[in-house]
Amino acid sequence: MHYLEISYVSSACGKNRFEPKNKTLLLLLARHNKDLVKSMLFNKKIVSEADEAVRVYDSELKEIYSEYTKKITDVSTINTVKENIIKKLKSENTEITDKDISIATKFLDDKIKKTCGSNAEGSVIKSKMYTKGNNYIHTFTEKTWELRGLHDATHGDIVIEIKTRMKNSNVRKNDYDLYQLFGYMLAMGKTQGKIVQTFQGDIWDSDVENSKEFGLIDIETDMWKTKFECFKTELYLFFETLDYICEDIVGRFDVANVFEYCDLPIAKIYKGVAKNVDNNYEKLIKTLF
Repeated sequence: MHYLEISYVSSACGKNRFEPKNKTLLLLLARHNKDLVKSMLFNKKIVSEADEAVRVYDSELKEIYSEYTKKITDVSTINTVKENIIKKLKSENTEITDKDISIATKFLDDKIKKTCGSNAEGSVIKSKMYTKGNNYIHTFTEKTWELRGLHDATHGDIVIEIKTRMKNSNVRKNDYDLYQLFGYMLAMGKTQGKIVQTFQGDIWDSDVENSKEFGLIDIETDMWKTKFECFKTELYLFFETLDYICEDIVGRFDVANVFEYCDLPIAKIYKGVAKNVDNNYEKLIKTLF
């Protein structure tokens, strides 16, 4: 049975330009037939074998990063934290190269934003007196696939999806946020939900729709019911496409299209271990190696 994390729903339905649908299809294809997808990636030189052990600083970087996680609570401090971590990494590893620093920086760009979001999420939950989630994996199961996810919070029977914005201009209505919320509502069997946004301590949580917020979403009302049904149709179509491709992965899926604008290889493999992994494809590589 295929499974899809709810955080990937927007990508699966073509609503997230930063995570194209083909990329999510490839992740599920990798789970379905790991050896075949590995072979396809090697043949297209999307991943390559390393002639010798590649020196990377994964463990050192992650150890340093762990010292800073609780300090990342405000988007205004992100660059300072990143600079301090890179500075410490350089001072403790004098042979580190510019390429290693580039890899480390890409890792931090993604990781710090997620950590900042997680830390800010806790502040919003406490401030608004929501019931904290992330304690139970909700699922929605069909014949050949399953949706899975951990929700942020609830307020009574209302599903709360919290979004930490990196810029004030990013406080806005996004279809990819809406579809993620729809995913949780589907898996939890709830009819009401709300997207709550935060930036530098300010919180947007209106129940009434405005220029920046969807307000309270109730799929028992005509407008939201129509949008929710459209979401479900697109989600079912994604899995129908996946099942069709699975019948002939090589003939029906062009793996190279996923990496059209990517620096290759996305990882180097030495004795079965992935090194120098492109942070944008970390989950795919972890699935395969």
